[in-house]
Amino acid sequence: MSRPKQIAWESWNAIAEEILLPKDMVMPEANGDESAYSEIEIPPEFLSPEMFIPQQSFISTPIGTYPEDSCMKPSDRWDCWMGHSNFSITNEISDKIELVDGIEALKIMGRYSFFIGIGKLFDIKDVRTDIEKELCVYTEQEILSNENTQATVDLVKKQLKTEKYWSMLVSPEGEVEYIVSDKMDKGYLEGLSGLLELKKSRGGIILRGNDG
Repeated sequence: MSRPKQIAWESWNAIAEEILLPKDMVMPEANGDESAYSEIEIPPEFLSPEMFIPQQSFISTPIGTYPEDSCMKPSDRWDCWMGHSNFSITNEISDKIELVDGIEALKIMGRYSFFIGIGKLFDIKDVRTDIEKELCVYTEQEILSNENTQATVDLVKKQLKTEKYWSMLVSPEGEVEYIVSDKMDKGYLEGLSGLLELKKSRGGIILRGNDG
C-alpha cells in the first residue's frame, strides 16, 4: 500500500541565526599557583601584533561556504527552507520544484530532502502550497502499480460495466469508493463532488466510466 505523500518544512533562516548567534566565552579556571605563570618567559616573536588580528569566520550553507558577514549568504538573499519528504526526490521532481513561482535557489540534499531559496517578494505559504500541489500527488500509474489495488479496481469495474454513469476514487492506500447512477442527475453530481472532496484530503485518483 502507498502512503500519502508528505513534505515537512524547516526554516533554514532560523538554523543560520542559531549558528551565527554569538556564544559567551567562558575562560577556564586556573588550577594551582597562579604565580607560577608569571615566571614563564614568552619569546618576543610570539607577541607579534599579527597574532591579535581577528580571523574571519565562515558559515557552511547548503549551497557553499560564505563569510559570516557576507551579504551574499543565502539567509540574507532569500527566505530559505529545507523540505523533508517521505518520497524520493528524483530529477523529474527537481525540475517541477524549479518551475514553481518564487523559487530562486534549489539544492537537492539527499534522496528525501532539498533546500530552497525563495525570492523576497514571495510568501512561503503560497510557495509551499504550490510545491505540495505539484509533488504530493500520485499518478494513476503509481497507484495501480500495486497488484492488490489493481485487482480491486478491476473487480469493481467489472461490477459496474453495465452501469451508465459511475465514478471511482482510489486512495493511495488502495481503498476504493464509488458512486453509480443510471442518469446524470443532481444526486450523482453531489456524489461526485463528495469524491472530489475526499480526493483533496486523502489524495488518490478518480476513475470514471465512459459517460461518468
